[in-house]
Order: sequence, then structure tokens, then C-alpha cells
Amino acid sequence: MVVKRIFFVIFAVSLWVSCSDDDSDDYHYELLPIEEAVLPDEFEYGKIYDLTVKYIVPDDCYVNSDILYEYDQDKRNVALISLVIESNDCETIELEQELTFQVNALQESPYIFRFWQGEDESGEPIYLTVEVPVINLNDQDAIGFKTTHTKM
Repeated sequence: MVVKRIFFVIFAVSLWVSCSDDDSDDYHYELLPIEEAVLPDEFEYGKIYDLTVKYIVPDDCYVNSDILYEYDQDKRNVALISLVIESNDCETIELEQELTFQVNALQESPYIFRFWQGEDESGEPIYLTVEVPVINLNDQDAIGFKTTHTKM
């Protein structure tokens, strides 16, 4: 019985130590410049479209990329955010990647996409701007847009 208690105490302490939080950051998030965006020439109102962005992964410590999508009236600011593992063992790879996301065309005015490409010398963002007109073949009402979309 004593051996079981000793084993349990050792197991519990080792589990607690291995799961304890230290205050060091092992990762951070970073925006990656979007090199290219693949979009249709026009949207049809009410349809869902796949949009693809291309970007360069600098090394193998950049993992788990995702889209940061922000509403700004008719504009859509799009950036690519990546989880970066902080390690000295990162291997440079300069690998082109693609990420696809969906947009539901629920506004009658053209969509103005601003894809983040970095910052200029004064720290101002640089965007690749693409305007996509919206056609309304079925003459649907855009009133639903205001109830289904909220500003982020």
C-alpha cells in the first residue's frame, strides 16, 4: 500500500511539473505578405465564391496559417496570419503556399479587396487592391445583408 502511495505521489508531481505553465512564449503570430490573389472577374449576388491567396513561408517554423478578414464598409481587408514557433532550429525553405477561403456575395455594390502585402518605410500598410463587381441576375433584395453581416 505504501508503495502505491509513493508511486501515486511521484506520478502526480511529475504530471504537475510537466503541465505547469512557465512564462516564456514558445510562439507568436505574424502577418505574412500576400503575393497574389486569385478572384473571379465578378460575383453573382447571393452566391458563395472561393478566393485563393498565395504567400511565401520563409522557414519551417511558420505553421498553421489562417485568414484575417476585416470589414470596412464596401472594402474587405485581407491578411494572412501565421503561427511562428520560436526556435533556433528553423530551416529556411522559401516555400510558396496557397490558402483558400469563401466569400458570400451579399452586397450589391462592388467588393473592394485590399490584400496586405507588408509595410512601407514609414510603417504604413501596402495593399494589393482588387475590385470585384457584383451582378444581380435574379434581382434579389440586399436588405438581408444588413441583418446577416456585422462589422468585425
